[in-house]
Amino acid sequence: MRFAAAFVPLALAACEPSPDPDYRGQNTVPVEAMQVDSAAVDSGALDSAFLAIERDSGGELGVSAVVVENGRTVGHRDGEAFPMASTYKLPIALAVLAQVDSGRVSLDDTVRLTPADYRLGPGPVSERLPAGGGTVTVRRMIESMMMFSDNTATDALMRLTGGPRAVMAHLRARGVEGMRVDRYEGEVYLDYNGVTGAPPPVEWTPQRVRGWIDSVPPAQKQAARERFFADVRDTSTPDAMAALLVQVQRGEWSSPTSRGFLLDAMRRSPTGARRIRAGVPRDTEVADKTGTIGRVTNDAGLVTLPDGTHVALAVFVRNSTKTNEQVEPVIAAAARAVYAHFAGTGGASAVTGQPRDTTVARDSAAGRDTMLQQ
Repeated sequence: MRFAAAFVPLALAACEPSPDPDYRGQNTVPVEAMQVDSAAVDSGALDSAFLAIERDSGGELGVSAVVVENGRTVGHRDGEAFPMASTYKLPIALAVLAQVDSGRVSLDDTVRLTPADYRLGPGPVSERLPAGGGTVTVRRMIESMMMFSDNTATDALMRLTGGPRAVMAHLRARGVEGMRVDRYEGEVYLDYNGVTGAPPPVEWTPQRVRGWIDSVPPAQKQAARERFFADVRDTSTPDAMAALLVQVQRGEWSSPTSRGFLLDAMRRSPTGARRIRAGVPRDTEVADKTGTIGRVTNDAGLVTLPDGTHVALAVFVRNSTKTNEQVEPVIAAAARAVYAHFAGTGGASAVTGQPRDTTVARDSAAGRDTMLQQ
């Protein structure tokens, strides 16, 4: 049955995002010319590079990279669970698009939002939601979530899927293990800031939410954040995120139209300009989703190699003593090492005759103050 949302006269002329149609996902940050030599194709050298990058991160680095077309992989802490932050918006988008493909929802359906639906953080839907509420299409909410990490759009889309359990059911149907989606963005933000005893979301307003957060004593807030970073909820292994990206690139579980729409939004996202995109040569096509909250700085996406093959790449940093801005070059460095490794060995071509390259092939389809998530 097709989703029918209420229409109101306010029709969110003020809430429809207007993404930049000219931003096509190419790296726009100048980087030094890539010099690929024997070290770039040596997995031992790559392991050493990841250790050095981890030291520079001030925290713990997780990397998983898979060449989609042949299953070759590299990684570091790739089986450990990391907080996803807003990279968790990718599985939410896929769950919504599965409903679109089934005919239950249309991208042109409108959803009515009220002031209680507002969530803190940037994004066209959040920023243009009128005081009295209005409507926005599913299409625009997905774009706003994936391009600008819009938290208001995220929670509205999560409700549309049936909630976190429905998103998890979709992941399990895909065979993705090692990834959890447990909470709405609004819950994540309150938990992170140590807010307890909040009323049901229908009673929330932006002013009330900010007031609850401001009223939490600093020591209580800090203790809540320590608990947050040790929480298993809303976490993923780098391997699980890379496996999901492999499925996206292969077009598994999504129609060509839905896949194309999602990747187009990810290519046009401006939030990761200094992360994966900054570590690969200019004009390399990247479709990614960033995640940022407190001591967590993430990026995950698909990188096109010179021979036209694709790397599914997840780079997560947790428990860093540095600012998110200081960690962004660390993510770029990890992306650069991965790019050099796979571009230097010919991407999808055979690797026989290069005994120093010990990468193992596998079929991975089986397998705000920056406290606000981005």
